[in-house]
Amino acid sequence: MSTVFVDREKLSSRYIPPKLPHRDQQLRILESIMADVIGEAAAYRVVLLTGPVGTGKTSSVILLHNSLHSRGVDHVFAYMNMKFCGETPFTFFSSFYEKVTNLPASRSLGAGEILRETLKALEREGKPTLLALDEAEHHARSSLRTVIYALTRLHEVGQSLSIVVLFVSRNLEWLKFLDPAERSTIGNLVVRYPPYSAGQLYDILSYRASEAFKVGAISDETLKWLAEYTYLYMYSDVRRALDTLLYAGILAEQESHEKVTKDHLITALKNIEAFIAPAEIERLNIYEKLVLCATLRLTERSSKPYVRISELWDEFNLLLEQFRLRQVNFDEFESTVQKLSDLGALLSEGPARIFASPTLNLELVEATLKPMQRERRGKRFDDRS
Repeated sequence: MSTVFVDREKLSSRYIPPKLPHRDQQLRILESIMADVIGEAAAYRVVLLTGPVGTGKTSSVILLHNSLHSRGVDHVFAYMNMKFCGETPFTFFSSFYEKVTNLPASRSLGAGEILRETLKALEREGKPTLLALDEAEHHARSSLRTVIYALTRLHEVGQSLSIVVLFVSRNLEWLKFLDPAERSTIGNLVVRYPPYSAGQLYDILSYRASEAFKVGAISDETLKWLAEYTYLYMYSDVRRALDTLLYAGILAEQESHEKVTKDHLITALKNIEAFIAPAEIERLNIYEKLVLCATLRLTERSSKPYVRISELWDEFNLLLEQFRLRQVNFDEFESTVQKLSDLGALLSEGPARIFASPTLNLELVEATLKPMQRERRGKRFDDRS
């Protein structure tokens, strides 16, 4: 019996929850567009869903389908990831045909003929169709650009078809690779998915944790830490946050702990993300070690998991005085911060947010500085008076 989980599958990327916190507006727009098509003899809509990875685009599409199904709205649903549906129009339209009919496409037909057969099958069904095309940007510069064009003109081939075509992409840059005729057929109906704020991420993680974990198995403080970390260093990617939460829960379970702690999250991050190994700290020069030490001191004293560059600069200069080292100018200091970022010892989101790698802690960095401190001052390093 699990010490922390009720249902770990609720943290899986495969699981689509019954609601998506902070995506109500986007879902209302999609449902309104779908409602325009349902019941119409022939209606056609092309919609662009755009936003960074892990912002709920694909989940919204599947949740829309689930919602229609639960309300008894009979419809055809076809989800296709364009990255994995073939590299030629023939293989793509064959996949489309198989999604709609559950039958293999004839290899004796051409790509255009297979598309016409697919639309005939949809017309025979006589149901509204929801077609979702994920990672639409993948083929904007390839031969499948002609597929994108064809998919925006389905109503010209299947004239009695009621269909909503959703192009899902991370941004709209791919539209620049289409010629004017192709671009105009897509239209300008756009549903945007902005990155989640730290507060929104906390709401999402709290909701998913309530489904996955036993009551009391994870604290609000731990979830807030992960939400803030995801916002600052994972580009608000919910999927990465949920993977981290799942991994941390598994670690807690293996240790027979009844609570998932911040330490479990940090251990999970060490395994998931690319950070500097603690052993590498010994190879850094004293200025690099002091920047790390200053970062860790500041984050230890603060309730936030990050520091500002101005705060770090002041703390770093205090350490230089303690060690009786020559002062460096701000450009040299920034170069040191950048080098540590390149090594994975520091994470940064511009000058406002700097954070030490979860693989590091103050005790570890101070230990590497103690011999130098004794040599220069003849005092214990942990005397911070």
